[in-house]
Amino acid sequence: MKIYWIIIFTFICSIGVQSQSLIWSKKSNPYFNSINSIAFNGDGTKVISGTDCHPAAIRMFDVNTDTLLWDYEVGSNFMCIMGIGFSSNNHYIASIEELGNILIFDNTKAIPTLINTIKTGASYGFSIAFSPNGKELAVGCSNGKLKTYDISTGQPISDINAHLNFVNSVAYSLDGTKIVSGGADDKIKTWDLTGKLLNTYTGHVSDVNFVKFTPDSKSIISASSDKKIKIWDANSSTLIQTISGHRNAVNQIDISPDGTKIVSASSDSTCKIWEFATGKMISSFGISDSGKINAVSWSPIGDKICTGNAISDMSLWNVSGLLKTADTHAEFTFEISPNPVSRLSHIDLPNGLIPKYYRIIDVVGNEQQFTTDLALKSAICALKPGNYILQITCQDQKSALKRFTKI
Repeated sequence: MKIYWIIIFTFICSIGVQSQSLIWSKKSNPYFNSINSIAFNGDGTKVISGTDCHPAAIRMFDVNTDTLLWDYEVGSNFMCIMGIGFSSNNHYIASIEELGNILIFDNTKAIPTLINTIKTGASYGFSIAFSPNGKELAVGCSNGKLKTYDISTGQPISDINAHLNFVNSVAYSLDGTKIVSGGADDKIKTWDLTGKLLNTYTGHVSDVNFVKFTPDSKSIISASSDKKIKIWDANSSTLIQTISGHRNAVNQIDISPDGTKIVSASSDSTCKIWEFATGKMISSFGISDSGKINAVSWSPIGDKICTGNAISDMSLWNVSGLLKTADTHAEFTFEISPNPVSRLSHIDLPNGLIPKYYRIIDVVGNEQQFTTDLALKSAICALKPGNYILQITCQDQKSALKRFTKI
């Protein structure tokens, strides 16, 4: 067994990803609060996140520069932003906070402005979705209600007793004719715009955490705490396919704009990309020790994916890099000890793995590459205090990432 320096590698079934796939990663909330929702705007140039309490916040970033463009704190230490999104024309931003209030912002100016607060009457709000024409909102509530509202007036349109308890997710079909809801009662239901029940889908054995129509509105994809992703016929209650591969709850999913791939975010600290047609996993990615991944969104341009986890890490990924490196992912993680670190000690690498090169990546994606132990040791000692990612690629091309703090 060969000794190196600060890091003790431990083999577990996990993932690694080539560093060129990670564009940037940063804290969306300085208080390390969980990111519950993420959304891109219509042209993929901005991304927005909603975080947990102490305080709950909405933050919008420039995708290309990771510059913070807007920072809105909700104002109560006991509120959480549970769902967030842009209207299709980008004129509005809407969010639902944990106490059941819908916040609507005018997004036509440089800084979004709060123009309406709608009280749903529910103790908690869990999900929100814009209609494709941008004129209505659907929200899912803790009392089992699915409600829709007129955005311009704030007036209710429908009030549906949808599920036995929490409505965790709602979404419109892109043809604008249906709404799908997923509940903590393990069921999925579709509705017409008048509130008439169309179909009920059963098959999950735990909470349905997220639902979404495919771009052609012909299928529904669901994610569940039972670790499964399911694909359903949107016009019947027929199950088309079940996708397995996560080791913990699947919290959110999204689909590529061309409808050929699904991305999933899980409490097992990974995201995975799947072929829609076959259910085959074609990529697995994430940052070791990142905590559960709560949120994921695929850019409408198709070239980027954004993820958010339970410790406020917001990460932007290059899709082409993820797909290119799908066959070279590592099956290990490693522990940095001590972490935070000031100077190096040694590394214990099991099973004879030999490092080929190392990369240190800062929070905006700048990187340094080294091929020797001594060079890496010197580089880490010379780093300014802050958060970094260390990537180690071995001779057999297995690769893994780990976040560390330099003090």
